[in-house]
Amino acid sequence: MRPTKLSSNVFLELPPVLSHYTDSERNTWVEGNPKRGRLSLLNRSGTFQELESQAIERRYLLKMLGEERLRAIKYQSGFEVGRRDALRHLESLGDNARLALQAGLVYGQVQGRFIAEDIKFEFDLEENSLYREVTLHSCAESVIHRMIDPDHQGCVCWHTAGYISGHISELVGRKVLTVETACTAKGDKHCQFISKLDGEWGEDADWVRDAMQCPSIDEEMAERNEQIEQAQRAAKKAQASLGGINRRLRSDLASDSLIAESKEMLPMLKRMQLCMQSHAPVLIHGEAGTGKEMVARSIHFGSDRKKRPFIEIDCKAIPDTIIKQELLGYEAGAISGSLRAHKGAILKAAGGTIYFNEVADLSMDLQRMLFQILETGKVQPIGSETKVRADIRIMTATQTDLEKAVKKGAFREDLYYALVISRVDIPPLRRRATDILRLAEAFMVEFTGRHNCTHITMGPEFKEALMDSAWPGNVRQLRNVIEHAVLMCTGEELTPKHLPEEILTSRWVKQPENLTEEVILATLSRTHNNRSEAARLLGVGRTTLWRAMKKMGLD
Repeated sequence: MRPTKLSSNVFLELPPVLSHYTDSERNTWVEGNPKRGRLSLLNRSGTFQELESQAIERRYLLKMLGEERLRAIKYQSGFEVGRRDALRHLESLGDNARLALQAGLVYGQVQGRFIAEDIKFEFDLEENSLYREVTLHSCAESVIHRMIDPDHQGCVCWHTAGYISGHISELVGRKVLTVETACTAKGDKHCQFISKLDGEWGEDADWVRDAMQCPSIDEEMAERNEQIEQAQRAAKKAQASLGGINRRLRSDLASDSLIAESKEMLPMLKRMQLCMQSHAPVLIHGEAGTGKEMVARSIHFGSDRKKRPFIEIDCKAIPDTIIKQELLGYEAGAISGSLRAHKGAILKAAGGTIYFNEVADLSMDLQRMLFQILETGKVQPIGSETKVRADIRIMTATQTDLEKAVKKGAFREDLYYALVISRVDIPPLRRRATDILRLAEAFMVEFTGRHNCTHITMGPEFKEALMDSAWPGNVRQLRNVIEHAVLMCTGEELTPKHLPEEILTSRWVKQPENLTEEVILATLSRTHNNRSEAARLLGVGRTTLWRAMKKMGLD
């Protein structure tokens, strides 16, 4: 019968039936028969493997499987060994569960795995409570790991922790998780283990739960292959969609997002025209939403590379390892789960353009790789022994000041000077006011057609509101605002009330004297009726706001 309650007072002291094992100066329970090649301990057959051999095996397992998978294997196997030992101990000790609970660490010490010291063990299963604290000195698993990784900063006695978990779980009939909280492998004085019921642990035991459910390598590879196939299907679909977009683009800069009649845009247009006539790298700088990608596409489709691919790499949204794989490509088997070779973007874009969005977010390793590609004009797929010539043009874009990033050491100086051979600076929308209405009209045509409401027009007050806005989100924000207004309009004319609240509030920062009822109400809604905050957003004093509200009957 499994116990349901236990107090440390009746547990921590070992009875004679167990204490004589750990009190002995010499292990008399080992029996060997070299003639028959047999070795046994406590009447259980086994083999002897010195710590150095175990360290060699662990090193290769760590190298082939990685720490996360090895940790899972060690914990799972330890759990199963602990569970089986618990049944043997229970049988050999006459079904005495308390003795069996103590026997796990006692026999582990006899086997030379550690010196055990039970600090606390008590549980009340009716109250869903269990706590065991164990200190192990000279833990062999920790010593083994230090042989292969003396600078490890984490706890490494995974098999031992799993063993304690399985042993207790089997004897109390509840799932118990054990977590190592101190380890000599990372410089602690001893190894310490805490055991609790699964439900009592929080996120500190999440890795244990994951380890107990770790899939097999075959299952993981099958899942990875499916993910790769899905990604490749999505990439093909995106490439087809991109091809359709590319075909619609014109090299004469007729795109809506590149409407540019203001004098502030003339220097940018001249730079773009010069870039179309060369194959040099291009660095495009501008705030978020100014249309950096559209500028890059226009340069590409205005050049003699227009019939070749234009491929975008988003440096901000994709992890370094994925960027590297997608750029370089890889041979079959070169990365985990890859059964087929994959052609990288650089080779796919042969004769065309690779566009790096937010290049400042590339890691130093990827910056070095990009510089080498620019310098040598060659690329070496992962797993390949040969380099292949890559005829590509590289365009980059960022909203970061790269000169400052170079001075801070966040961006390679050699890469910066390689990229800045041709530079295009895009002015923010607030500096090109004469383009705002032309852009808005173009977006109106797009969205009224898309949403089947071509009868809608822009009213004079609506146009005035657009002109007065600060547009921190630039052309992208203007585009989104026009679509929002079209969707919100139930009549035939757009008015300021169809604008989002942030536009109504930000527009009057430039002209606070022209406060209107809809602006005040929108600002109060945005600030949850906090008048002081509303006045700050509107760029007026609190008294000025109060007077305007009183005049309009809003107080």
